[in-house]
This record gives sequence, structure tokens and C-alpha cells, in this order.
Amino acid sequence: MKRITFLLFFLILISGVHHLAVASDAFKDFYRHARLDVFAPNTIKNPRFSAHRGSQAYGPENSIIAFEAAGRLGVWAIETDFRITRDSQVVCMHDATLERTTTGQGKVTDYTLDELRRFQIKEVNSTVIPNKSYSITTFSPSDKRIPLMDEYFDICAHYGCVPFIELKEDNGIIALMLASIKRHHLEGSCIISSSDITLLEKVRKAGCRELVHLINAKVTALPQLLKMGNAALAFNIKDMDKNIKGKYIYGKKNPSTPRQLVSMCHKLGLRVCFRAADTPEATRKALSAKVDYLPTNTMWPARMEE
Repeated sequence: MKRITFLLFFLILISGVHHLAVASDAFKDFYRHARLDVFAPNTIKNPRFSAHRGSQAYGPENSIIAFEAAGRLGVWAIETDFRITRDSQVVCMHDATLERTTTGQGKVTDYTLDELRRFQIKEVNSTVIPNKSYSITTFSPSDKRIPLMDEYFDICAHYGCVPFIELKEDNGIIALMLASIKRHHLEGSCIISSSDITLLEKVRKAGCRELVHLINAKVTALPQLLKMGNAALAFNIKDMDKNIKGKYIYGKKNPSTPRQLVSMCHKLGLRVCFRAADTPEATRKALSAKVDYLPTNTMWPARMEE
């Protein structure tokens, strides 16, 4: 009886390993044809910076100016947020409402794209930018328009930057986003992130195999991420400066340092970052922990020489 039980357990184990191997090979084949390198080396010489809402030192968050600047600075990825208009056009904007970042008022979903074109982006950023070097008065009305999703993808493709997309809602965005990724020949070249794991699960159910990234992750989410496959998670940058023992227990693992936490996730097949590496010092700490990429509001490759 014990022999039969052991044999059954062995067969189940082999079957599970086989399915994982098949899934892994499928993702490898998927990325073999990618236009951009989602998994470029992450080193001090070649840091994988993801410009949060574009390069905010050179333009307001989620503006054409900030996206173009990030591309010219040679960042690895350009991050943005998608919202949908009343006539089902996807635009780049963090907030669900217009007041903070534009001259308009009300919800994005209350307006058609043509109506949104009446408003312009204001001089505002998601955080304090110590190296800000622009005045919005020097930009043209065209520069200050609310960008379309397709314009963002065009910029990423032109400069060879990974599109790093944050989803805050669906309302049809996921289907339109996946169609646009295909239209721009960017399959296997994107990262799709959210702080809402159910949105990432919807992305997977829609047939998307891009790398999915959970923001402000807790270890309780690891089983779901592992089930989705080709997944990543972001921890808080504040955890880089303290003992974290007891905070991220998973199974028999109880990491006490950021490096141990990253190593635990890597052994599970997950990719990891800390949000956000906004100084050369914080960047070096994150790199020493062997993170996979570096979300940032203020950094770009040349700043590592500071």
C-alpha cells in the first residue's frame, strides 16, 4: 500500500513538473520573438530604470513631453496609466478625474476624446522632483495634450523602451490594450502592472502572456502570481533600510534582508523590484539586492555617475 501511495505521489509530482516545464517553454518561445528586451541586464552600468509616468524632470507626468524625454535619456522602460473615455478611447492618465493634472474638471469617462482635447496638462508631478528642469510655458498646446495609448506605444517602440503599463480599472481597457500591443508588434515586450491582482488575472484570462507585475505585493499573493506564471512583484523601497524578518514569511522561508527576500522570489520563478529608486544611493541598494528593474521618478542611466 505504501509503495502504491509513493508511486502515485511520484507520478503526480512528475506530472506537475512536466506542466511547469511546458508552461516555461511556452513563455520562452513567446519572448524569443519579442521586439524589445524585457529582460535586459540590470547593472550599475546598464540600470533597468522604469520612468514612472515618463521622465518627470523634463515634463509633467504622463505627458508626451515626459515620454519623449524618457526615450531620449535611454531608460529601459516608460511607465504610464490607462483610462478610458466615454467613446472608448484609451488615454494616458493616472487619476480617474481631470482636476489635478489638467485644466479640465470631472471624470475622464464623462468626456469623449474630442471633448478632452479642449483641456491641457498642467505643470504637476506625482512627487517632488528635485532635478526638475523645465517650464511648461515653453511647451506648445500640442505638447500639452492628453496622450493617447497608441501615441505612448509609438514612443516606446521608437526609442526601444519597454512599455510598463499600470491598470487601475478595466471597463474595456484590457481588450483595447491587447489589440493595440498586437497592432504595434509589441507582443512579448510589455509589462502589465496593477495593485489589484484581479485585474492581472483578467489580463491572463484574456490570453495575454506579457509579464504581469503586482504593486505593493504581500506574500499572501504569491500563490496567485505563481499560478498566473511569468509574474513579478514590487515591494516598498523603505524595506531596503531595515531588518524585515517576520514580515515576508512564505512556507519555511523567513527572509531578514532585502537580498534574501529577492532570492526567495527568484527561486520561486518571480521577478522583483522595490518602489521607487529615486536617488543613486537607493538605486545602488536595490541593485545590491539583485532586483530585476528599478521604478523611478527622478533617475535615468546617466545619473548613476553622480
